[in-house]
Amino acid sequence: MPDARDGVDAAVTPLDGGVVLLDTRFDGRSKTVGVYLVPHAHADGRAGRFDLVEAGPAITFEGVLAAIREAGFAPEGLDTLLVTHVHLDHAGAAGAFAARFGCRVVAHARGAPHLADPGRLLASARRVYGDALEARWGGMEPVPSERLVSVDDGDHLELGGRSVRVHATPGHARHHAAFAWPDGSLFVGDAAGVRLPGSDVIRPALPPPEVDLEAWDETLAALAATRPSRLLLTHYGEVAGALDHLAEVGRRNRVWADTVLASLRAGADERSIALELDRLATAELEAAGADADTVARHLVTSDAAMTTSGLVRYWTTQHPERLALS
Repeated sequence: MPDARDGVDAAVTPLDGGVVLLDTRFDGRSKTVGVYLVPHAHADGRAGRFDLVEAGPAITFEGVLAAIREAGFAPEGLDTLLVTHVHLDHAGAAGAFAARFGCRVVAHARGAPHLADPGRLLASARRVYGDALEARWGGMEPVPSERLVSVDDGDHLELGGRSVRVHATPGHARHHAAFAWPDGSLFVGDAAGVRLPGSDVIRPALPPPEVDLEAWDETLAALAATRPSRLLLTHYGEVAGALDHLAEVGRRNRVWADTVLASLRAGADERSIALELDRLATAELEAAGADADTVARHLVTSDAAMTTSGLVRYWTTQHPERLALS
């Protein structure tokens, strides 16, 4: 059975427990943004039915449909789509799935309204990407309100003969959620950072506007307390050493945050900080043995400019008292 981290460039990667990792091939790159297909348990008697965790960007919708077929499923068998949060790389295609197949779409209660009416979300993205928004991401269709299911911490969903627990996981975003299957599989979105095949380096996922490191520390502790058997990262693939990984995410978040804080206290501007973070991130990956393609995929998925912006906002809005010049 291929492993999502073994370097195999496949659109479809079977994992244990019947889970299938689908590569969105976002931005023409493999192994950066994943969608997970979870078949229903045989006990429910509905052969060919399945759920998805994450939708991927809207621009990769047709490619994900092709991957679903390659995995041996008809897209019409989609029952429920769960999104960990409403950022475009995770939920951009949610409306397209709901419109085409009539599936339910599950999201945290704070994020669900943005799926029903993505206007503010797209306006915010347009401030970053300008006229390139549609070409890069494909926009975002609204999810019909009757198809939306809002959830919060501690809720349980009956999915394909299994009870799936919802964990509210703020830190990356206030509306972030993770989903725990009974076998210990934990679909964590960006709550457990970025770790792409080709390197064991964990990169923080720290974009604006809602980074909250204190909330993130609580999230990581709560996830570790569930003793997951594995983590399923959207960026990218399966991680078996769940507890070690979660502990390292917290440490890495603080390392990057402290680096930005030191630069702010030294009087550096945001552009200069981003350039320095990019240099440090590249050097770290290369020192860990990452090849040029792996470095490029990391730098796209965990962009230094976005990380800098998120952490500058965190320090200036949540801890301005820490910004006194050294």
